[in-house]
This record gives sequence, C-alpha cells and structure tokens, in this order.
Amino acid sequence: MSLRRDCSRHNAPVEATLRKNHGRRLFNREGKRGKGFMDHASSEDKGLSLNRREFIKGAMAGSAVLAAGLPAAMEGAERASTSSRPYAALRSLPAGAIQPQGWIRAHLEEQAKLTSAMADITYPFNYPYWEGMEDAKDWFQWEQRAYWIDGSVRLSLLLGDPSVMAKPRAAIDYTLNHPGANGFLGPQSLQFGAGSGGPNRWPNTVLFRALMALGDAQPAPEGIDGDAIADAMRKHYLNDDATYSNGGRNITNLEPLLWCYERTGDQRLLKMADKWWTDYINAATAAEAQLDKMGGEIRFHPYSDLAPSRVFSNTPAEGHGVSYAEQSKLPAILYLYTGREELVKYAVAAQRRILDYHMLIDGIPSSSEGLAGTSALDQHETCDISDYPWSWSYVLMASGDGIWGDHIERACFNAHPGVTRDDWKGIQYYSSPNQFIATLNSDHNHTKPGSRRMAYQPNPAQYIGCCAGNKHRSFPNYVLSMWMKTHDNGLAATLFGPSQVTAKVGAEGEEVEIVETTNYPFDEEIHFKIRTGKPIAFPLALRIPSWCDSPRIRVNDTSVDNVRPEKGFIVLHRHFKSGDVISLQLPMKVALSDWPNNGVGIERGPLVYALSIKPAWTSLAEAYYSSADFPTWEATPTSEWNYGLALDPAKVNSQVEVKRVSSPPDLTGNPWPWSSSPVSLSVPVRKIDGWGLRVDPENPKQKYTPPLPEPEHFNASETIERVSLVPYGAAKLRLSVFPKVKA
Repeated sequence: MSLRRDCSRHNAPVEATLRKNHGRRLFNREGKRGKGFMDHASSEDKGLSLNRREFIKGAMAGSAVLAAGLPAAMEGAERASTSSRPYAALRSLPAGAIQPQGWIRAHLEEQAKLTSAMADITYPFNYPYWEGMEDAKDWFQWEQRAYWIDGSVRLSLLLGDPSVMAKPRAAIDYTLNHPGANGFLGPQSLQFGAGSGGPNRWPNTVLFRALMALGDAQPAPEGIDGDAIADAMRKHYLNDDATYSNGGRNITNLEPLLWCYERTGDQRLLKMADKWWTDYINAATAAEAQLDKMGGEIRFHPYSDLAPSRVFSNTPAEGHGVSYAEQSKLPAILYLYTGREELVKYAVAAQRRILDYHMLIDGIPSSSEGLAGTSALDQHETCDISDYPWSWSYVLMASGDGIWGDHIERACFNAHPGVTRDDWKGIQYYSSPNQFIATLNSDHNHTKPGSRRMAYQPNPAQYIGCCAGNKHRSFPNYVLSMWMKTHDNGLAATLFGPSQVTAKVGAEGEEVEIVETTNYPFDEEIHFKIRTGKPIAFPLALRIPSWCDSPRIRVNDTSVDNVRPEKGFIVLHRHFKSGDVISLQLPMKVALSDWPNNGVGIERGPLVYALSIKPAWTSLAEAYYSSADFPTWEATPTSEWNYGLALDPAKVNSQVEVKRVSSPPDLTGNPWPWSSSPVSLSVPVRKIDGWGLRVDPENPKQKYTPPLPEPEHFNASETIERVSLVPYGAAKLRLSVFPKVKA
C-alpha cells in the first residue's frame, strides 16, 4: 500500500522543540493590551498585534486557488455514481465494522450510564428539542441536545445496545418524519431565525452527524433506511435558501452535505459544496483585508481567522476554539471528493497553527473560549476534546499521514480522562494542565473568575450545556477511527486499543476479521490475530507513532527486518491466512517537554504523567442540573503539590525511574485503566516554599490554582525528594507542568 498523499510530515510539531512561549497576550492591532475573551454566551475575542499587509497579495492568490471550480470531469450528469471518497488516502469504516474490546469496551459501558441518564437529570437534554419544540430564545439548546443525540447514537452502535439510543431515537424519528414544506429538517426557529438572530444551520450539522452514523451503520438498526435518510437530507439542502458562507458555523454543513452527495451521487450537492467553500474563502480574504486597513481591536475573528493569508503565514489563530476546529477541517473533507491538492495543504497549515501556538500538554489546544496560550493555567473547553480529534480524523483520511493519529491518541488518552471523574459521574467545562482545586467557585479563567465551570458535574455550565452533550461524542469517535480502509483495498490500524474489525479486503473484496489484543497505551505490546475463510492477499498498514524510534514487528514469531515507516505507517504486503498473528512492539521512552514560565512536563509514549493531588470530594444535588445518583462534585486538595522538578535534561534516563508493578493488573474489564496503570514514574523534586493556593485578597474564602512561581522569586529546598507520577487521566487534581529547579 502506498498512502497517496504527498504532504510533508510534520516535524514533530507538538514536541519539546516547539514548546515555546507563544502564549496569547491578547494585544490589539496597535500593540495595546486588549481585554480578555468573553464567555460562551457573549462570544467575544481580542487578537494579536500583527503586521499582515505583506500577506494580503499572497492571500488573494491563495484564495483564487482554494476557490477554484470543480474539475471538468465532475461537471457531468445530474446524478452520477460515486466511489466512497474517491481521493481519500484512508477511508473510515461504518459503525458496526469496529467492535470495542477489553478496557475500551468497559470504558464505553461506564460512559453509557451517564449518557443514558442525561435525559432524566439535566436541562436541556430533558426538553423536547428536535421533538417538536419550537420556542427557545437561543439557538444553542438545539446544538447542545444534538451533541448528546449524536454521541448516544454512536455509543449505542458501538456497544450494540439499542437502549442507549432509545430516547435520542425519538428526536431523530420526529425530525425525519416532520420535514417542513420545503423539506427543511428541524424547527422553524432555526429555519427562519425567530429569536435566534437569523437563520441558523449549525445545529443541523450537529444533528445530521447522528443521521450520517445511522445511515452508514452495518447492520442498520431496526427501522433505519440509510437511503431514505440521505434522500431527506438531499431535499433539505437543495431547497434551502439560507446563506452558508457568511462567516458563522453555517459553513460546517459542508460535512453532511458531502456525505449526502456520497450516498446519493447527486452532482448538484457537490457543486453546492464547492460554491459554499469558494464563497467562504473569498469572503474571508476580503474580511481580512478590511480588518488590516481598519486596525484597532477585534473581537472573535470573522471567518475563524481562516483567510489564506493568515493560514499560510503560520500565525497564532484568533478565534473561538470550537469554531476553528469545526471550520478548519472542511477543506480536508472537500478534498476527499475533489482531489484538489491545495485543499489538503490548507487543512494541514490550518492545524499547524494550533500545534505550534496553542497546544497544551494534554493534547488539546487552549480554548477558553478563545484560542489562547500554552501556560500551566491556560484552559480548554471540554467541547474541544471532541471536536479537534474529530477534525484531525478527516486530515488523517485526506493526508494519509500517521502524525494525526498521534495527535488523536494524545488528546483521547490524556485530555479526555483528565476532565472526567473515574466513575463517569461528572465532567468539567474548563480544565487546565495544573489544577489544584476544582470547586464551584475556583475557576481561574480571567473572563469569569470564580465561576462553577471547573467543578465535576453532569452538566458543568448548566444553561450552557454544550460540553455536557459534546463529551459523549469523544471516545466513541476514537473507536470509530481505530481502523480505516486503504485506497488499495487494505486495512490500516490507525489508532490503537483492544478491538475487533471486520471488513472486505483484497482484489475480490473478501471478508477478514482482525482481533487486536493489547493494554495499550498502558503497555507496549499489540497483537493482531487474523481470521478468514481462506488466505487473502491484502496490505495491512500499522501506524508507527512519531515518539517511537525503534518499533519491532513479528509475523508468527518471525521478525520483520528494516522497519522504516513512511509517513507514519509501515505496510505488510502478504497473503494472510486464518490464525496469523502480527505482533507490534512500540518501546516507550521518557521525554521532557518545555512550557512557558520555566515549566517542564514529563511524557512516556502517548501518555503525559502528573503528580496526583489527593482530593477531598464533596457532592450535592442541584435541581434541574444534577441528581443524587449523578451529583455535582467539588474537589479540594489534601496533599502537597509545591514541588519543582530537579532533573538534568541530559540525564533523564538515569534520573527518572520507570516503575512497573510486579504482577501487571488485568485491564480487560477495567473501565478506568488510568488509575490502575502498571507503570508509574519516580522523579526527583525539591519543595518550593510558599507556593500555595492563590487567595483573593478581597474575599479570603475565594481560592484558585496559582501560576508557576517566578524563578527569581521562589526558594527551593536543598533536599531532593522523590515523588511518584501517574498517567494524567488518573489525576483529577494535578501538577503536570512543574517548575524547573536545580538538579
């Protein structure tokens, strides 16, 4: 197999060499200090002072390329047959093809308890949005419930448990069975904009992802007709006269629109998608030129700061974190159907800005709500834990570059568990690399200091319930991206974990089943067992993470020599027979990463390690938003955290002790393996005097996590101690970015 993209592989953009202090200081265009980001409801942002004039000319040229029309070959019949994403280097598999196994299945089963309970315990999930309700003063109730509907559908399909989908299914059936006179799927308040600031199509994108998953599912759930779903969506789009390229999230409908084209072959849909993107890029370019002329302060950047001049200059991004994730992936999706190389280059460049300037240690960019810096206290909204890996999966499919699998794993193995209680009974709205306290008034976000958004709750921002719904999409989407088809009828193991995949491969499309057995990322060994009726020749691609420099592969105990990954994959070309076992070993090394303000982090393989601060948990049930079974949780610290890391970067291997338990635990049925990891790290530290919780001088009861102490102002003990670090996901209160002290 040759993964067909020719985009250059990232030079480990998220690793230590790029961990510089590119923290957003929110300067306006004249270099003055701007005000901070506003919260979700007000959605305001201020930007960096940057001279952009030199990029405008290039932007116009880039816009012309990116907005180029469809190839002539695609201008043909009104309805044409299409192959599934014909230009994709990798293609996703339908729900049902991949079955979670081992600890991943146990983790999803535990999630299902909260997912299923949401409709009983908290607004807006217990209101009939998408089930006939028309009145609401805002659009985002439909967005929030649609997030939950999509997550429930995907989780149900993965677990083979229709009960998880029962309540969301009522909303789906109502929407499909009650189209508007022109075929519009959804409430009139979204269609016409009553009380919502104009027609809003973003919630449709969110709900339609659930329809896409159902339409593709194999076998189809009872009562689901994928062709009928695609035809209903086709009518919805062809008859809608809304504006989709005006700078908001309406443009994200390009994703379900192209799925609909893939299912129906209606060329009008492809032409429509291309026009939307053409108009969007042209408008973004014009808006950027106008902003440069105007100068002064800006709010959240129009068009999510995605003008070509900005994207290809690799500047920090100005915009809402979720909006950037959702819109920056769109050229990668459009590439899958058009094959225009410049679209892949654009998508990769757009993500490079995130990796270079905004990425936090846990694998998700700072985004609270706007994209920000990379300090130990910078936060991300939990929505981004679902949205960025989702976007990166499309870039992976378009580029064929395994580095995007690395980024997805880092986010899902660190940020995802880091915001979630071990029992799946509460999540955070905001979280940060260092968080020493998580209560209903400890949020250190500078736009709303003292808010409730860092406490662990079923719905952590209450009326703003986006994270409460979107969180349920995160890990199901990880599983759905674990295996992909290659363009030459092979299979690729794109993300790792215990699973089983069934797909048709080879020149004759014969069925093969592969069982993946592993405790990864808590172990280095991964085994793939082939099951097939007869020997089949097909390529099997295995992703080799960029952090692994000495992978080892065996086929039936015979070593494979000269393992040299190309764009993050090695490919085995052979006749596979039933019973064949391919073993992949990915040795994990301890590595340091540098962070702003004299900070340093410790990683091993895909996992970040942290000092777990022992929490004292208290709970309460809050009417309309939590319950006795799924309460609101607050965590206060009961152990010490005031340590600096006393490591010599040149002696990491000798100074950090990798400790393995003598009898590794069986993680097969463990829903939270982060807390039972067989590996911990013992590291040398020095205590730092006076580094305690930050106290509001006007309200001594108001306490926050403090920033890293300034090197010239702290006093570190002369005594070196050793402390044990655990995987980031095991630490609900944690120190993951340490101050550097003398080794």
